[in-house]
Amino acid sequence: MLSRKFISLLYIISIWALFKHHNASSTFFNNIFECFLIFLVFLNIANIHKKVFFLFSVSVLYFVSSLLFVYFVADRNILDFLLIYKFFIYAILLSFLFKKQILSENDFFSFYKFLLTVFGIKYILISLFQSLRPTLFFENNFELMMLSLIFYLYYILKGSVSVRHQLFVSLIFLMSKSISGLLILLFVLGMINVKHILKKIYIIIPSILLLGVSVVYVLKDRLGGELDFSKNTRFQFLTVFLKEIENWTFLNYLFGASRITPLSENACRRLGYWQSLFSYSGDGSCYSVVLHSYIFRVIFDHGFIGLLFICYFVYSIIIRSGFSRTNGLIVLGIVFINGISVSSFNSVYFALGIMFFLIVKKHADYSKNLV
Repeated sequence: MLSRKFISLLYIISIWALFKHHNASSTFFNNIFECFLIFLVFLNIANIHKKVFFLFSVSVLYFVSSLLFVYFVADRNILDFLLIYKFFIYAILLSFLFKKQILSENDFFSFYKFLLTVFGIKYILISLFQSLRPTLFFENNFELMMLSLIFYLYYILKGSVSVRHQLFVSLIFLMSKSISGLLILLFVLGMINVKHILKKIYIIIPSILLLGVSVVYVLKDRLGGELDFSKNTRFQFLTVFLKEIENWTFLNYLFGASRITPLSENACRRLGYWQSLFSYSGDGSCYSVVLHSYIFRVIFDHGFIGLLFICYFVYSIIIRSGFSRTNGLIVLGIVFINGISVSSFNSVYFALGIMFFLIVKKHADYSKNLV
């Protein structure tokens, strides 16, 4: 099958990333992965499964109507619009991949182990020989979300993962020094070990304490030696976000600001350090993307209704693919935790992680599993 052979390109991309020296903020591999996703959809564009047709239709309707409004009424830069609405583009693409089970479990296991090895090698080499936060494809806040999703899918299909396996994954996350990555790590390991915590409490508690101490050490390092979260840039984004919505009406909270409304001039001045994230128009204006946290961004641009739809889409597409409700909630939890810090749902690494849940041909029914 052509689609299955096409997925083999991920091996080449991973090897390329292993040996390529590039800036962590470079979008080089992001662009490659987006082209990969679009072409994979093109190979499987025959139909939309009836189970996701409603979700697909809502995404298309919202995206197209907003695009027409922006183009004919608001007169905003189209690139700013596409960035703000990127999740809905991914939702449309993922809808085409739903139930397209083109990858066997064994092929997935092989790729996962290969990818995990590549992550380990690259992160260890950078940690040993450079004073930088390690990265494989892009800033590790993003790529670790993808690795977490694939790791969790591996666990679901296998039914268990060894302690050694979990320790290796933990090492990668600890070397990353990513706060959101460490929170995801604690969440995922907690979820997959919940059955064993009471049975082997004498082993689990010391392990949790050791991992907790390691996480605190990384947090202190990232916060300049003090556990003062007010010094973290995310706290600054929070204060700007709260200032921007202080005069909102009830309808604003439901549906967000008017389509792609820029932040105030004062907000843009306060966040001037991130000028590279300002509007593509080059006029000095800035949009919600400068707030980094996707949770802030989605509430500002789409309101709580938009946030609920996005969460429901992710949860629904997972459980309708044959996984359990708990699986759906844990997947949603991984992406949501990432969204506290960075763009999560709006990232191609989110789309790639979810993609594997949709295209792997499962040999068993996981819909009634507890985890």
